[in-house]
Amino acid sequence: MVDPLVFVLRFLFDFWWILMPTMLFQIVWEKFKDGQRADYRKKMQWGFMEIKFPDGITRNPRAMEEVFNSLHSIAPDTTTDLTWINLNIKGFVPRSYTFFIIANDHKIRFFIRYPLALKEFVKTRFYAQYPEVQFLDSEDPIGFFPFNTPNSLFDCEIFDVRLKKEDSYPIKTYSVLEYLPKEQQIDPITTFSEASWQVSDKEWIIFQIFVLPITPDNEEHGKKWVERGQKLVNKLIGKKEAKEPSAWEEVWEFTVNLLLALFRDPVWKSKSQGESSKEEFNYMRLTPGERKVLEAIQNKIGKLGFLCNFRITYIAKTDVFKEKVSATTSLISSTLRNFSTEDLNGFLLLPLTMPLFKASDLRIFNMKRKEFAFFKIYRLPVLPLVYVSWLKSTGGDKPFVLNSEELATLFHPPMGFVPTSGIERLPVRETPPSSNIPLVEL
Repeated sequence: MVDPLVFVLRFLFDFWWILMPTMLFQIVWEKFKDGQRADYRKKMQWGFMEIKFPDGITRNPRAMEEVFNSLHSIAPDTTTDLTWINLNIKGFVPRSYTFFIIANDHKIRFFIRYPLALKEFVKTRFYAQYPEVQFLDSEDPIGFFPFNTPNSLFDCEIFDVRLKKEDSYPIKTYSVLEYLPKEQQIDPITTFSEASWQVSDKEWIIFQIFVLPITPDNEEHGKKWVERGQKLVNKLIGKKEAKEPSAWEEVWEFTVNLLLALFRDPVWKSKSQGESSKEEFNYMRLTPGERKVLEAIQNKIGKLGFLCNFRITYIAKTDVFKEKVSATTSLISSTLRNFSTEDLNGFLLLPLTMPLFKASDLRIFNMKRKEFAFFKIYRLPVLPLVYVSWLKSTGGDKPFVLNSEELATLFHPPMGFVPTSGIERLPVRETPPSSNIPLVEL
């Protein structure tokens, strides 16, 4: 009996001259593609603008959804942009946006990073829905932080935000409050907007959302997200997908039926299987909760999609950081809960700079420095190996797809009924004296 290990080693020893060139070619090929993409990125020019929304906006986030629908028009075309030559030889990288919500000095500010050639395009899309909005050209809003953060002046905590379930399930959006009376409406961004007055001029909370418009058939970036969503719908309603018989199966069936034609009528199994898989589904059999989930998924895949990566960073002067990092983490976590539901989807807050196992202070320091460098250069973070298996089990080991409605819920100006941050607050409520107290005349 031949030992399998000996057989494999002997095979490698005898045919190394065939395997080695193949392996070397694969390594060189991957390095070449990475280099081409890096060169393509260097040629792309970016601009930054601060978006100044007027006070007292009464329009709900649907207006911002229309803005995202307009911005989606730069999505790469699968037939012209995402060709094999563009992706592998030219290093093509599709254009994208980055949206910021930054809390600092008792207020929140909105920024956008955009392809420089699209400056007027971006501005007109906002003007169409918010005519009184103002744009201020700015530098990188996080550019003044040094790359070697943390240091003796600043410390930081960086979080990567992932979805709890697969991205076909939507998060809670503004549509749940759209048709409620004003007194019952609660803007999802209220928690963060109201708490921003506690953020001093020595600390920053930065919400950074990468947004890449994609089409439903985009395999390179979106993994055909609409098709994935439809498969999930079929699974939830118990509908079996029709499986087309192979050519060999059809030939075999024809041969068997031909040989037995004198003894029985032809039986076409492949045809009967296809018809049985198309049996009608009774929508009324679902419970109200199942219908809600089903309708929410179908609503999501019916709108324009964006491939997203969501990161949050808390930066503060060293003395302030130690005192407030715990409270700030709770604030960020509570803000994300406003977009979560148990039956649909929600966000996971993954602290990139805090390992799940005990580590030395030096290791944590080095992790923070590495992750902050990725945060500054607008690249996807390199996750610690300790997170990889856990993220794969939750389906959160990759960027996720959000539609225009979900993005508008995350990034929009606070609605008019949200209290403005910075309002002077009284420590106690003053009430007049009781009328039952006897008065004494002097």
